[in-house]
Amino acid sequence: MRIAYPPAQPHGKIRRLLPEFFCLPGTTKLAPATVVKRNMGIVRCGDDLILVNPVRLRPAVEEKLLDLGNIRHAVRLGYYHGCDDLYYRDKFNLTFWRQPNSTFYPAPAADCWLQEGGDCPVPGGYFFEFSRGRFPEAALWVPGDGGLLLTCDALQYWENWCGCSWCGKHLLRLSGFRRGMQVAPIWRMRMTPEGKDLAHWLLTDFQRLLRLPFAHLLSAHGDFCPDTAHEQAARAIAKSFPGE
Repeated sequence: MRIAYPPAQPHGKIRRLLPEFFCLPGTTKLAPATVVKRNMGIVRCGDDLILVNPVRLRPAVEEKLLDLGNIRHAVRLGYYHGCDDLYYRDKFNLTFWRQPNSTFYPAPAADCWLQEGGDCPVPGGYFFEFSRGRFPEAALWVPGDGGLLLTCDALQYWENWCGCSWCGKHLLRLSGFRRGMQVAPIWRMRMTPEGKDLAHWLLTDFQRLLRLPFAHLLSAHGDFCPDTAHEQAARAIAKSFPGE
């Protein structure tokens, strides 16, 4: 049976951000005429590639990806992400990682469970889980170069609105997004259980996250934050949870 995988959405070229870390800036369509940025992180370990928040590519750019190494792993960090995971799992027979209840996109089944402090496809890497949210969400810490934190929706850095349509840009701004580092407003609302205090409920997770040493950050949306990511994250968290 032929599977109708979602087609590749408009995207840019693969960019090298650190010696063994690359990014593919892509897009996702939220509604008619409403397009926002969506990033895939690519971690290279020797000859192996780990795709984080996978984004399907046009054939010519997929060939460029294969020039970097062998696609061995794919990692889903966020509950609402995963539309392209099955394509990569089927085409490359890779090892697919996700949290047990990250089933907004039920396929593919996990080959390995993503668990905090558990096995990790990145040598010396560390999975972090947001334990208090209503839905699964995780981050991946990559050692070296001062530390790199890969997130999905929880913590985002926006330098500009390039890659977003006019409707996408204004939807983000109306939803509370601004330039710079921020705890994503929509994600925070969705993740806080009904009846719980939005101003406090997720704070302990972010306090734990700040114990990780990272200089750089890339989320599934927005832009790459080099060198000052930890201090910017600390300020953004303090702003989101004032008085703590």
